[in-house]
Amino acid sequence: MTGAAIGDGTRVLDCGCGAGRFTRLAADAGADVAGIDAASEMIEIAAARTPTGEFIVGDLEALPWGDDTFDVVTGFSTFQFTDDKVRALIEARRVARRTVAVVIPTRVAESGIALVMAALLPLFSASALDSLKRSGINAPSEPGKLDDALASAGLLVLDDVEIECPSVFDAPESAIRAFLGAGPVTLASQYAGETAVAEALHEAVRQFTGLDERVTLRHWFRVVLAGPSASSPA
Repeated sequence: MTGAAIGDGTRVLDCGCGAGRFTRLAADAGADVAGIDAASEMIEIAAARTPTGEFIVGDLEALPWGDDTFDVVTGFSTFQFTDDKVRALIEARRVARRTVAVVIPTRVAESGIALVMAALLPLFSASALDSLKRSGINAPSEPGKLDDALASAGLLVLDDVEIECPSVFDAPESAIRAFLGAGPVTLASQYAGETAVAEALHEAVRQFTGLDERVTLRHWFRVVLAGPSASSPA
């Protein structure tokens, strides 16, 4: 939040806000917050967590706000899930007066979270696996892909850093519960059932469990702060 200068009176939109963890943090810092997500149940949780915010079920590729409504627009590991990533970034730029902050996973092959998620792949049908591959979910994490998308969306990179954010859980059961709300896990449950998913997660988490039963998952994120370029597309 420091890098994006979020504080008293800053108007902030979180794209793909989920259960509203970031919007709560931003509101605590004094910001006026809004969030949008495709999942109505997540929006309900976010709204309950921050009653003063504006939370809407909607599409990141067609944001229901006017130009320059917000000072800062954020997307925490969300833009890669859109069908048209450039269009979603164009929309973020359109409603952002000052800054668009994009956070995506990096070093995916080394990520503990990605390795746990990979254990679910055998549970998907062949057609579902093909759909996941064609979706290009991890494409923005590949070298140059996010930079190209930002440039196509009329966004100029102002700051670009990589940070490590390990997740530590007191026990395997706590780690598994954290995964259960993720979109790919929910989708796997639809194909194979909750029991099969829980068993696959338990086996995958085992390799990251220490003698003290604590689970440590290392993962890295690229944090990009961008602003409108002189040649921003309409």
